[in-house]
Amino acid sequence: MVSFGPKSATATQVASGSPLLVDVEFGRGRTLYALSQGVGSGGPPGSPALPDTGALVKVNGDGTFTPVTTGLDRPTSVQFIGTTAYVVTLGGEIWKIDGISARPTAPRAKQPGTWP
Repeated sequence: MVSFGPKSATATQVASGSPLLVDVEFGRGRTLYALSQGVGSGGPPGSPALPDTGALVKVNGDGTFTPVTTGLDRPTSVQFIGTTAYVVTLGGEIWKIDGISARPTAPRAKQPGTWP
């Protein structure tokens, strides 16, 4: 996972170590989450992951991921509403994951080139 600004000439690595990331979203409290479709199927580039290997992961400040929910079936997108994550799967199902997002915090001054 990388971060860059509209006028940035380079990307900065934010985190690594989770396979086939397909979506990145901020939850409440400016906690960053990523959606992993899962373990690659070994098919041609762009092939879906293996079934039931996807995960919703939280991005840690040290650049690692912490699994929040695992065993997702080829998720494609995530949206947070309050403390609930809604995950859409490759088959069109919508999965509701309650109580995973942090409480809101006061906004912090953002330094150029830093996350969050």
